[in-house]
Amino acid sequence: MTLHRSVFAVAALAIGLTSQAAVAETIIFAGPGGSWQKVMEAEAIRPFEKICGCDVRYQAGTSNESLARVVATKGNPEIDVMYSGNLQQVQGANLGLFLPLDETKVPNLKTVWPNLRTPGDINANLGVIGGGLIYNADIFKEKGFAAPTSYKDLARPEFKGRIALQPASNNYGLGLVLLMAKDGGGGADNIDPGFEMAKKLSESAAVYARNAADMSRGFQQGTVWIAWWGDVRANTLAKTFPAAKWVKAKEGIPPIFMGASVVKGTKVEGTAYKLIDYLLSKEVQERLAGKLSIGPTVTTAKLDPAVADKVIDGKDEVEALTDIDWNIVAAKKAEWIERWNREVQHR
Repeated sequence: MTLHRSVFAVAALAIGLTSQAAVAETIIFAGPGGSWQKVMEAEAIRPFEKICGCDVRYQAGTSNESLARVVATKGNPEIDVMYSGNLQQVQGANLGLFLPLDETKVPNLKTVWPNLRTPGDINANLGVIGGGLIYNADIFKEKGFAAPTSYKDLARPEFKGRIALQPASNNYGLGLVLLMAKDGGGGADNIDPGFEMAKKLSESAAVYARNAADMSRGFQQGTVWIAWWGDVRANTLAKTFPAAKWVKAKEGIPPIFMGASVVKGTKVEGTAYKLIDYLLSKEVQERLAGKLSIGPTVTTAKLDPAVADKVIDGKDEVEALTDIDWNIVAAKKAEWIERWNREVQHR
């Protein structure tokens, strides 16, 4: 009798373990690769797996690549959560690719700064990158230049032939054009003032930076003294080139958001919502701010002063972010890129 009971107990345990293994969920999370992926996996993805008892597979790629994959597999998605730049989030939402979020499914949504919540909560902004001025502090000190405070400082005569510009195809370059347009009385719905100023700045350009490597090289080689770039990129450059200093422009801070959305048609909807909720938690937001130099989007995050000084943080800075109609940007970006190539970067 005891033997039969032991056999039954072992069999029941085996069935239980098999059942648990069978219901363990796998969620596909698409996000940036490289060092960004390493941080996300260590600080967010692996800890979440321990909480949910699930398997999160990180699919690395650019924001455009992730969106293209979601579009290509519409109806039977290969991606469950898409983590990308906000422009691709807007494009995906306009194509009806995402499920809406709400506070019953994602309770931490209620802690997001009001002006950082997206229309209809179709996705969640998880981090903010600010566009601003980067300059070579050693050169400025050596030559007695006043530190920059405005994007208009890029047009100062002493910097002719010493500035770097990024094209409208680049998020930072486009952010500068939008800020200049707004400061000139326009905005996303009237981009002309931004292009007029861009043409003026092109007269002083030493480098048209196609990517981060071009920008970094320009500063390290001494060709570039001042430029417009993101706080995340500037903080990364400063680790190997300490003379690089980043400051916010007094006219405002054009933001780039990293957002996440639940892809329509996912078979792990509940877990996908829980993952986004976890990414909005106070602890994860604080860890990512420290490791990625990306500003938190929740009111509950409390950063170490040394970290807070490098990112967009706190009520005043969040409210200083330039208000941009991303739907217009998504619709007009291709046209603006062509215009930039024709009118500004013509050499």
